[in-house]
Amino acid sequence: MKKLMITVNGKRYEVDVEVVHDDDVIESQPAFRPPVRAVDNYVTPVHAPLPTAATAAGKGKAGAGDKKSLTSPINGVILEIPVKEGETVKQNDILFILEAMKMKTNISSPQNGKIKAIKVKVSDKIEAGQVLLTFE
Repeated sequence: MKKLMITVNGKRYEVDVEVVHDDDVIESQPAFRPPVRAVDNYVTPVHAPLPTAATAAGKGKAGAGDKKSLTSPINGVILEIPVKEGETVKQNDILFILEAMKMKTNISSPQNGKIKAIKVKVSDKIEAGQVLLTFE
């Protein structure tokens, strides 16, 4: 039996409760809690996916097999664009840093090439599949 204090409509009652099944952790055996390590400014690298037929459906989206366009793999807001039009980049170079669900995400180049045009600017809200830049 457990003695509990409950309040109903602002009035307090002391009650005895019979415990049939107790889910509480036993005090002599503390629950296992794995250590948690704090990580500041964690950045998730994201390599741009190959365009699919689904990305061809929307306006401003790349068509299937279009290697001249880089599309966004996720929705988010552009935080940084560390490259410029006309710049030559290598595969896996970071082209955009965007924020999605309060996390910074790097969007890297899927190939070596020269940037022809950047289609977005800092603080733009973008959608998955939206063209971010084109290669020459």
